[in-house]
Amino acid sequence: MSDKIASVILFIVGGINLLPISVFFDSVKTVKLYGVPIDGESLTILMRHRAILLGLIGLTLIFAAFKPEFRIFAIVLALVSKLTFIFLTFTASNYTAEVKQVALIDVGAIVLLLAVLGIHFNAK
Repeated sequence: MSDKIASVILFIVGGINLLPISVFFDSVKTVKLYGVPIDGESLTILMRHRAILLGLIGLTLIFAAFKPEFRIFAIVLALVSKLTFIFLTFTASNYTAEVKQVALIDVGAIVLLLAVLGIHFNAK
């Protein structure tokens, strides 16, 4: 039962990580997601690339939902990404409300990922 709970959590957090992939296909979505319009081709490239990286993390988490042997790798990957974003956000000033919301969602995702780690190690 706990393995199924861990799988569902990983699937949900993976799905959340897939949401920014829309920026790859339509860079105007950064306004809705982050409250930031993209000015210039360089920033467009960077944000579209970020969308792909987050999508890869999301797919890795979803894969780990079905393959428990990859869970530690996927969780560590996601934790590094999320903790870095939170650190950068809360050590900066003058960021948008949308960026703060993303950081807070990441805090919630970290709690869920730590719960999966607990489930994983408790099962052993």
